[in-house]
Amino acid sequence: MFSTLDLASAKNEYHKRIDGDSHYAPNKSEVSYELSAMSAKDRGEILEIMIADYLNENGVESEIHPHLDYDIDTYIQGRHIKVEVKSSMKAKKDSKYQFQGIKPEKFDLLILVFVDPDFGPQVKTVSKREVNEFTKIYKRYEKGYTMAFDADYNGPVRTNEIEMMLDKGQVHSVEYHYAK
Repeated sequence: MFSTLDLASAKNEYHKRIDGDSHYAPNKSEVSYELSAMSAKDRGEILEIMIADYLNENGVESEIHPHLDYDIDTYIQGRHIKVEVKSSMKAKKDSKYQFQGIKPEKFDLLILVFVDPDFGPQVKTVSKREVNEFTKIYKRYEKGYTMAFDADYNGPVRTNEIEMMLDKGQVHSVEYHYAK
């Protein structure tokens, strides 16, 4: 009854209608829009693959870890580093990013992917020291800690002492705020 051409035409018409009203829209960031249409599980697994591919392309031996403890095995100068990748969509209501299920004892390096509706996904690394500071302030739940960042500004994600892996020019050294 319908062809893929019919589907493509309808999608184009749909995008024209929602572009001005949608928090995540293809005219803002196509990658963020595509990620916003996925389940959290699918988005997380796809971003893990993208991070591992990026690391490999930049000379860091990396592979997806097949178990649940952490996401990526990396080897830097012969040293094994366990990497956990977490992603969060920017909430429309309060402009916060919430990263859930953080278990510091399971990884050596935490990579956060801020899926910003306007500026696209932004990847930041968080040192074990910073994660440990966070755990002193907040209660641990059964599934781990929740790390929340305010994003009440216009522009790329800003953090303090979180190193950018991609687009380093977008990082601004300002304070980040944990939501309680």
